[in-house]
Amino acid sequence: AVAIVGYTNAGKSTLLNHLTDAGVLVEDRLFATLDATTRRLQLPGGEAVFLSDTVGFIRKLPHQLVEAFKSTLDVAVDADLLVHVVDASDPDPEGCIAAVRTVLDEIGADRVPELFVFNKADLAPAAAARLVDREPGSVAISATTGAGMDDLLAMVGRRLRRQTIVARLLVPYARGDVLAMAHREGEVLEVDEAVDGWVVQVRVDEGSAGRLAEYRVDEEPSVGAEPDGRS
Repeated sequence: AVAIVGYTNAGKSTLLNHLTDAGVLVEDRLFATLDATTRRLQLPGGEAVFLSDTVGFIRKLPHQLVEAFKSTLDVAVDADLLVHVVDASDPDPEGCIAAVRTVLDEIGADRVPELFVFNKADLAPAAAARLVDREPGSVAISATTGAGMDDLLAMVGRRLRRQTIVARLLVPYARGDVLAMAHREGEVLEVDEAVDGWVVQVRVDEGSAGRLAEYRVDEEPSVGAEPDGRS
């Protein structure tokens, strides 16, 4: 799962809308996004990930507001990757970054891997280029025009692949919902039929691997035998 975080008005909801057609409210005011919006996103390599928007952060966000926004902030804690959107045209982008990181630290998301995305490069191309130079592995985009989106998606895919595992599952034939979950939450590499169910090789993140844990097998089940009750 991927969570979009950033200072208020950095363009998080615009980015989510551009990538997924989520139809999230986009307004130039504080806290326009008050709950987490999650959509499924297909990456260039074929992987499917869940992408969530979060409330816009501000400097010195009061603790009571952190508690009030806990439901939207929790997606950042549980994410495998944070897409940290920064307004490159802001006069103090470093201050915005520091404010966001302060909140991430308070909610316990400071250990989640972070990908910097410098937005509004169409408005401030020189500033965006300078920020990218200062943050290796970052990318400059315009969520409004779509510039840089291909680079962003490729980078998200590369970062997530470093954090995924290939799991072998034995899914009973009666549990088609679990097979559907594997397709929905990961990249299914291979499906074979065994006596007791489908043998599935799937690339998933750690969260999905946990949800599928009861179906994981260490040894290769007997593949190719006639499944019980199937022709």
